[in-house]
Amino acid sequence: MPALVTTEFRIHNAKQFREMFSEAAQYGGATASAALSTNMYLFIGKSAAWSGSYNDGATTYTYTDTSQPDPNNTNAPSSDTTANTSYSHWKDMIAAKKVASSDVSHVIARNNWTSGRYYSMYDDTTKFSLLTASQASQPVYTGSANATATLYPLYVMNSTFKVYKCLANKKTEGGRPQPSTVEPTHTTTSSAAPAAQADGYVWKYMYTISAAESLKFVTSSYIPVKQIRDANSYGQGGTAGGIAVSGAKDDSSDQVTVERNAINGALDIFTISADGANYHFENNKAIASGTGTSLIVSATTLTTANAYANSSVYFTYGGVSYVRKVASSTYNSGTSQATLTLSATLGVTLSGTMPTCNVGPWPRVDGDGHGQQLVLTANTTGGAASGSVGGVTVVNSGNSFTTATMTVSTQPGASSPSGAIITPIIPPKGGHGYDAVSELGGYFAMINTKLTQSESGAFTTSNDFRKIGLLKDPNTNGGFVRYTSDTADQSKVITYSSANETVTGDITITQAASGATAYVVDVNAAASTMRVIDTTNGSSDVVGYDGKPGSLRTGSAATSGTLSFTVAAVANGAMSIGSGEIIYIENRAPVARAADQTEDIKLIIEF
Repeated sequence: MPALVTTEFRIHNAKQFREMFSEAAQYGGATASAALSTNMYLFIGKSAAWSGSYNDGATTYTYTDTSQPDPNNTNAPSSDTTANTSYSHWKDMIAAKKVASSDVSHVIARNNWTSGRYYSMYDDTTKFSLLTASQASQPVYTGSANATATLYPLYVMNSTFKVYKCLANKKTEGGRPQPSTVEPTHTTTSSAAPAAQADGYVWKYMYTISAAESLKFVTSSYIPVKQIRDANSYGQGGTAGGIAVSGAKDDSSDQVTVERNAINGALDIFTISADGANYHFENNKAIASGTGTSLIVSATTLTTANAYANSSVYFTYGGVSYVRKVASSTYNSGTSQATLTLSATLGVTLSGTMPTCNVGPWPRVDGDGHGQQLVLTANTTGGAASGSVGGVTVVNSGNSFTTATMTVSTQPGASSPSGAIITPIIPPKGGHGYDAVSELGGYFAMINTKLTQSESGAFTTSNDFRKIGLLKDPNTNGGFVRYTSDTADQSKVITYSSANETVTGDITITQAASGATAYVVDVNAAASTMRVIDTTNGSSDVVGYDGKPGSLRTGSAATSGTLSFTVAAVANGAMSIGSGEIIYIENRAPVARAADQTEDIKLIIEF
């Protein structure tokens, strides 16, 4: 059965993931009514070098510190199996740090504005408009009708970290885009589409990446994107919709204004795929009088009855723009004036200094929205056909359109007008700028967590790690209570005595009495303690320190080569092994740590 998983589904999942770091969730048990925020931890693991091989049934793969096992291969030692995601990754887990809400952001592929590139424009009927990577060999205009070039995504980041969305690219030769040569720099926050730049591109300002966001989430490949209002607030409008609830969502940024001003279903952008010819245009005609549904215009050029029917008349009076359709017209040869009978009342009586008006063909829009007022302008470029349509001036964009078509009305007074094809572009739900995450394809999430030195002793600073993962909602060691501390030392800690030589890290110790083994991460010689991972119980039936057969026994010796010492005590890690859910694993080359070192770990997750 044919089916489609939409881009919105991916974005929805990314939003749910992002929201998980700050929302409260219910959990069962004796305290079922208590609310507890989801606790997500970034953990590090595996101090021992990568070494081994696996076979996927067709090929044998050898892995080393320079070629790590691919966890996507079901036969790899870190693959997505119950044995690994529920148990094995716990064995080599060293430590974990809670991920704060401020450490997570939606991100999109980084696309720097570059002069001479061809950029895709938003189109409600074309999936291609949500590009997240450059696409080669697309039809463009370079002076040749059959030229092709790389077409880049519909959004860019400029040199000052402002992000824009392309609403229109100047088109010629059957709708082919021309290159962008003028960098967008404006911060226009109004709902209307901004004016076209000198190169013909129309760029919608979306948001500015702050210095703090840049430091955490901007990389050579990705930039952050967010929606400030609550994600489920469509249609609430104004200052509501989750932005100004007690001021909590209002960060006073330009993006707040952009989101508030966005109009659902507004018609701001129109593509002209055919200019047509022989439509009738007149500009700057003096208005003699106007009231009700009657407008008298002087020095008009059409003299026959009803010559101006199906035309639009446009003028500005008292700071207000008016667009009305002409239903019929008469001409007075004695005064050289045309009386235009309008389809709707003017709504004002003209007096005093009279305005001038422009006349053009009426653009009839059929759709499910309302309130739009549009004016067609003539094409005055060199070589353009006489009476062809050159553009659409939006006086009022209207609202609530989910579907719309435009027909350029035939004027009886024009000489065989025809051929103009103009398509309204329906904006995304909420309007352009309402939800930058959805509009720009934010189905990536970035987690940026800093491991600052030892994190108060929880993390080793004298050994390396090779594995990074995300652990959701673990419990405290030995219990059924959620672990909530900011950090967790997950290594077992062995207190030792009677060592016959210096104990060091990166060794495997074996206890003959129990058969248990463990890998030493680091050693605190002053305290006579060592942190160990990869602990494996032996075959002994005698219970050890934790009451389980084959576990390490206190009071018994352990060895590694010529080293020998007595296990005086064993303490488990902070979190209960196997609790929670390991939802992400990444195998890396060794990352060395030092006492004065901070790791800036960035994880990119695609939904």
